Amino acid sequence: MVFRPVIHLFVLVVIALVAATFVFLSARRSLRTNLMDVIRRSLIAVVVIIMGEGPSIPGAIIEVPSNIEVYFVIDRTGSMAAEDWDGNKPRIDGVRNDVAIMMNILTGSRFSIMSWDSKVHTDLPLTSDASAVISYMDSFDRELASSSQGSSLNRPAQDLAKLLKKSKERHPQNVRALFVFSDGETSNQNHWTSAPSGEASDWDAVKEYIDGGLVLGYGTEKGGPMKVLRLGDSGSQSGGEPEYIHDSSQPGNPIAISKIDEAALADVASRVGVDYVHSPDKSAIESHARTVLDKASTLAESRNLKDTYRYIIWPFALLLGGLLAWEGATLALRAQQLRNSHAI
Repeated sequence: MVFRPVIHLFVLVVIALVAATFVFLSARRSLRTNLMDVIRRSLIAVVVIIMGEGPSIPGAIIEVPSNIEVYFVIDRTGSMAAEDWDGNKPRIDGVRNDVAIMMNILTGSRFSIMSWDSKVHTDLPLTSDASAVISYMDSFDRELASSSQGSSLNRPAQDLAKLLKKSKERHPQNVRALFVFSDGETSNQNHWTSAPSGEASDWDAVKEYIDGGLVLGYGTEKGGPMKVLRLGDSGSQSGGEPEYIHDSSQPGNPIAISKIDEAALADVASRVGVDYVHSPDKSAIESHARTVLDKASTLAESRNLKDTYRYIIWPFALLLGGLLAWEGATLALRAQQLRNSHAI
């Protein structure tokens, strides 16, 4: 027999305390006249508490359906505008390209998008509507230049761990895959008082909640310039000339150059237990996406089996009914005796 509480533990404690108080007060008055009153009322309290604990016996093992949950975690800080992906294309274009590759393979999965700039955003909660994900990614862009507070690869880790933990608690049978898209760059540390950067160790907590995935890196060691993005425009000045971000910390205020930090990206991959791939690499990305599918099939064989339990409340309910009937009959008899003696 096992116990699976049907009443919250706090409520059970309150019931136990009230019952103990009632029995104690009854004992002080009844021990001198009738010990059975104390025994009967103690049994009533014990039976109620046992019923609240949910006495159960194992039942049949049933199969529950599982789903693949795919989490896209995307860096949308200003450095993702750097023009050094697949030649001189913006890194953010590479993210859109790679997300599309994965979605073509992971069909039928549920997708969620989390992004970060100066804050962490859950842009799309888990959805099986692939068209919604595609539409969102078509309009997805990096943060506005005016709101930039620097880059930090570690910024989303804590929020991501909390999100994954809740998902695993709700649906432990599901398979969760994590894909992180970033250039790994760390910059503008002086802004981090208002935009916490996080720690590399924050990624360690993510590992226990995922079953696979990939960290993808964007950019080159040489680096690339970044176009300014302002509200209402696409990074071009009047007259069509592109406006680039400048590095005011350097003499002469030159055009800023953003470079990939592959060591930081590889460290994150190691901490969460997945591989690191430098984009563009279509074959590697497709291979890892298929690995997620294969692993999901293997895990589903064990996770889809769920133990069930059958409550055995009725014997205790019968016992409780008998004890209450005994208590009622005793009280009725004493009331009749008091009336006969003209005490009431």
